Amino acid sequence: MKDRYVVAECPRCHTLLVADARYKSKTCPKCNARIPLDELKVIRTARDSREARMILSEAKARRGGSDQR
Repeated sequence: MKDRYVVAECPRCHTLLVADARYKSKTCPKCNARIPLDELKVIRTARDSREARMILSEAKARRGGSDQR
């Protein structure tokens, strides 16, 4: 089964986010930019939303809990 979710970084504000790979774009929850999925910097993929949220949480913790670089 193909991974359905993408954990990625917004190219504009660098916020980490989860995107559903079935759609062509994602709106960043922080800067409200509409970003085509192929422009997102993919960190990892996940089979389901639970796995994606776990990956997102771990990635944010590695950043020190901040969405900013």
